[in-house]
Amino acid sequence: MVVAGLFFWAALAQAATRIGRPLVRVGPHALIVRLLNSRHVVWRSFSLIHPARVVVDLHGVALPRPSAMWPEHMGPLKDIRAFRHRNGMVRIVFDLARKVPYEVSALPGGLTVSLGGAGLLSSPKTKGRPQAVASPVATEPRIAPPTAPPDIVIAVDPGHGGIDRGACGIDGICEKNVVLRIARDLGSLIDATPGFHAFLTRRGNYYVPLRERVALAQAHHAAAFISIHANALPEPEGMDVRGAEVFILSQHGVSREARWLAHSENAADQMGALHFGAGGGFLHNILLNMTQNGTRRASYDLARDVLQALGAVGPLHVDHVEKANFMVLLSPTIPSILIETAFISNPREARDLDSPVYDERIAHAVWEGIMRDAPRLRARLGMSPGPRLYVVRAGETLSGIAQRFHVSIAALRAANGLRGDLQAGTSLRIPSG
Repeated sequence: MVVAGLFFWAALAQAATRIGRPLVRVGPHALIVRLLNSRHVVWRSFSLIHPARVVVDLHGVALPRPSAMWPEHMGPLKDIRAFRHRNGMVRIVFDLARKVPYEVSALPGGLTVSLGGAGLLSSPKTKGRPQAVASPVATEPRIAPPTAPPDIVIAVDPGHGGIDRGACGIDGICEKNVVLRIARDLGSLIDATPGFHAFLTRRGNYYVPLRERVALAQAHHAAAFISIHANALPEPEGMDVRGAEVFILSQHGVSREARWLAHSENAADQMGALHFGAGGGFLHNILLNMTQNGTRRASYDLARDVLQALGAVGPLHVDHVEKANFMVLLSPTIPSILIETAFISNPREARDLDSPVYDERIAHAVWEGIMRDAPRLRARLGMSPGPRLYVVRAGETLSGIAQRFHVSIAALRAANGLRGDLQAGTSLRIPSG
């Protein structure tokens, strides 16, 4: 039975757009499928039952290669099929384990299909209306927030977790796993730095809702919030695009890709989607509050320092701080940034992200960016600027570090009381040049 069958018209692309492998995001409340990178196609959608499926007809696109569709069964989605239909249409069929709510959206970043709702995690065998189940949030005991902040607390937020895999690349390399490794490495570097302490919003493979991540950072008196992710685009663009990006919260000056990326991150968490559902006024008030208390500027300064440090260890997708309305950046009092470390849809960058050595390099770069911003963080907290700090990496020499910071070897030795060989992991105080 046809449930919905309305055509939504947009300008036809001059040349046919080839559909690549769909980009799939899975959250506890919605499964988001990005079909193609352009919204300028003519399309219609409808749903059928017996068996349950959602159909999207596309005009002005080329039929994908047989291997491009996504066969893995996850949530309500059993399979994705594509074939040439009448009048030159390409028909995409989403075979479902059961009937679920759906929505097709022509967003600035491309055409997406959202499947599910509160019953995404419900068993297909459940009769009648799907029953809501408990979200797979952290199963670890909650750590009581400290009564007084130990030095400067940095909240490190590994994105996704649990059922929310984030984006996945070649050989099953998934975002939720690589960002957790990077976050752990970054946390260790922060904890090894005198005067700093790291708090991770998750320490294992479980899901933490977006608003709870922000609340945890506030409860632990965080001076900064660092959310770590890996980016992705559908094929064929996603195979070649590369580089790191750093975002701060904004509702203006947002690029097409940033708009779609924020939508997919927020929509995968129903709580986040509802939070933004109140309209633009809510975000405007948050941004106004951030501007009045200096958080917005502090977020930009931190993002710029981290971006510069990331550019020293790998390619940048863009060479400036980007803006998007990510739900997880909504704290009005904590400088907050979101880092896309690399494109996991690019096979080369996916393999890099799967390497512990590369993950350590990314973590060290982020740590170095935080240390560059440390004097401003201290000033914001009413503390003295404190010394510049640097954690030694394997293979580095004292002469190389002295040259990097334009100080003498003798000054480095005197500032740190060094007599013997330099050990990896040592935290050095960098004297004024």
